[in-house]
Amino acid sequence: MEHADLSADVARNLTLGLPVVLAAAVWRLRSTGPGIDPRRMSAAFLGFLLAWTGVLAVQQVAGAWWTFGSAPTTFLGMPLETSIGWALVWGALPALIGGRWPIWLLGFAWVDRLTMPALPDLVTLHERWWVGELVLLGVVALPALLLSEHTRRRTHLHLRTTLQLAAFGGLVIWLLPTLAFSRGDGSWATLLGHGLVVRSLLLMAAVAVAVPAIAAVAELTRVGRGTPFPWDPPERLVTTGPYAYLANPMQLGGSLLLALVGVGAGSWTTVAGAGIAVVFSVAVAERHEREVLAVRWPEWAAYRSQVRAWLPRWRPYVAEPATLWVSATCDLCSTAGDSLKRLGPRGLVFRPAEDAGVALIRMRWTGSGYVDRGVAAYARALEHANLATAWVGWLVRLPILSTFVQVVADASGAGPRTARWTDRERTQVSAR
Repeated sequence: MEHADLSADVARNLTLGLPVVLAAAVWRLRSTGPGIDPRRMSAAFLGFLLAWTGVLAVQQVAGAWWTFGSAPTTFLGMPLETSIGWALVWGALPALIGGRWPIWLLGFAWVDRLTMPALPDLVTLHERWWVGELVLLGVVALPALLLSEHTRRRTHLHLRTTLQLAAFGGLVIWLLPTLAFSRGDGSWATLLGHGLVVRSLLLMAAVAVAVPAIAAVAELTRVGRGTPFPWDPPERLVTTGPYAYLANPMQLGGSLLLALVGVGAGSWTTVAGAGIAVVFSVAVAERHEREVLAVRWPEWAAYRSQVRAWLPRWRPYVAEPATLWVSATCDLCSTAGDSLKRLGPRGLVFRPAEDAGVALIRMRWTGSGYVDRGVAAYARALEHANLATAWVGWLVRLPILSTFVQVVADASGAGPRTARWTDRERTQVSAR
């Protein structure tokens, strides 16, 4: 073996070995006391996952900044040892050691500035490599640090849920299929090379299965005040939204999306991977769920006796009734309320907004300790009817989209209205 090859092998192994030794040492020191806080362990895992996926993603556009030499373990343009070691340092170590993210970010920049030019046998740096370094720090290191820190501290719930969604979404929708393509059959070129009709059908199918999964993540955050990650769980049992129809909306959605990618890319390896994920969930995850959730929430057993894990109900399971406050004196509002009543919603009580005791300017849905207003309230009511109308409701209530739909509705004449009784109106409504 030539000296250059030996140096490259040593450098590649050091990029993994040193982070592993350091992580093991920190783990050992933390374990000598009361043990490692489960939150810290969760933060380390999530930070690592987001950092690893992010580093590999940026590597796909890093050709103008640096080039890694060919190696037996090269994966997506980078030695596997290097990508894993990088993710351990940027994602796991900050959670295990502790400290604030700005200090870690500055430390990462300083260490990379010293080490990357010192490894010419491992990586060739181009003239503007520092631009890529800034990109990595901004789109990989910073999100990984924020995710691990806020998971450890249980702060900034919406941010850490969004970052979790990015980490697991990148893993399932991009990284796992890419790994299958590199070791088996299929390719992204095949997926993107279909005709317009096939691509449209695949896109519509992807949206159909993704909406309930994303809506379930949002429901855990809004209503449950927690995240989808089992070791960063919600504070209460969530049985609304997609969970009123299916106990595993995220697992089912992720598995179906992975299978769709496999079918579209011509990769039966990816399709098989989706099947393995389902088997694992049924054989392992559901057993853990039964053991943990039944103890955490006594009402879980009654819920699961009515809601299946993988086959959705047509009509929702309603643990406790919700209330929809609709103005009886506004023609547009009362017409919207009547259209909802004709759907025969389950577990939804209609009340005049004028009787709410406070001045309501939009339709309001209240239930499970949560409140939705305007278009989101109408969407909530759709979720009480059946699976088809519920899907529309989940779509409308997606983060960001719900705000956009409300703005469009307001501009179209469905804006705020003050709901108050006059003596004449109260008499007229009572006489109906």
